[in-house]
Amino acid sequence: MPEDGNGNFFFANQKVRITPEGGIAIKLTNKSGANSTKGYLVHPSSTVDNAVDLVPLDEPDIIGVFYEDGIADGEEAWVVISGIADVYYFGGSVREELARMGQTADGGSAGEAISDVLPSPPFATDKHFQEIGHVIENRVGNGLAKTVLHFN
Repeated sequence: MPEDGNGNFFFANQKVRITPEGGIAIKLTNKSGANSTKGYLVHPSSTVDNAVDLVPLDEPDIIGVFYEDGIADGEEAWVVISGIADVYYFGGSVREELARMGQTADGGSAGEAISDVLPSPPFATDKHFQEIGHVIENRVGNGLAKTVLHFN
């Protein structure tokens, strides 16, 4: 598997890569209407094939997170879909908590995640479908924290 000298390993088609952090990323078109923001949650575009948009609050349809900042709307952007990624958290993060999409009641904005305590049995179905993975890095206040991604 070819490597670019920065720790990135690419598959032959250059549309799939393994990031230095341990994530699997794919190239999709940014259709968020703005430049990409590293760690923001994305979902499939409703208007353009092979494209992503920021996940609105309250909509559990997440497929990944932007890998880097500054990719213009309409350009191809790397999206981490599995493994370890830096995720942008509204209000900080706590190791061992679950990572989930934001809701209107949480505050925050489209594309931002929230760190939440693990639910007690019986597990709430809504939290199950909002979950994006598990936090593995503490952070005080808004910003990026390492997360092991898995989407329900």
